[in-house]
Amino acid sequence: RATELNPNDATTLYMLGNWCFSVADLSWYQKKIAHAIFGVDPTSSYEEALQYFEAAEKVDPMFYSYNLLYLGKTYLKLQKKDDAIRYLKMVVEFPAKNDEDHKAKLEATKILGTI
Repeated sequence: RATELNPNDATTLYMLGNWCFSVADLSWYQKKIAHAIFGVDPTSSYEEALQYFEAAEKVDPMFYSYNLLYLGKTYLKLQKKDDAIRYLKMVVEFPAKNDEDHKAKLEATKILGTI
């Protein structure tokens, strides 16, 4: 609903992408627990998450280090290594303004070290 009211809000788009990524990343037993609690199966995909992260970046480029980080992580999940590396390097080069940015840089550096 929030994106219907303001489709150009990068933060909302990032949050939707993050939710989709988290749901897509759930293990089978976590999905069973969610079904038992909520009565429905949580469903999403990395492709859907990617659409939101890309839309957020299009609306407001380089607005948030974690959007770049999750673009990289999502591309990795989709087996698109070159795209993942490109975004993870952007996180490493991102000018850190707060603790979140520093954490994103550390995580991106760690992931790049495993690729």
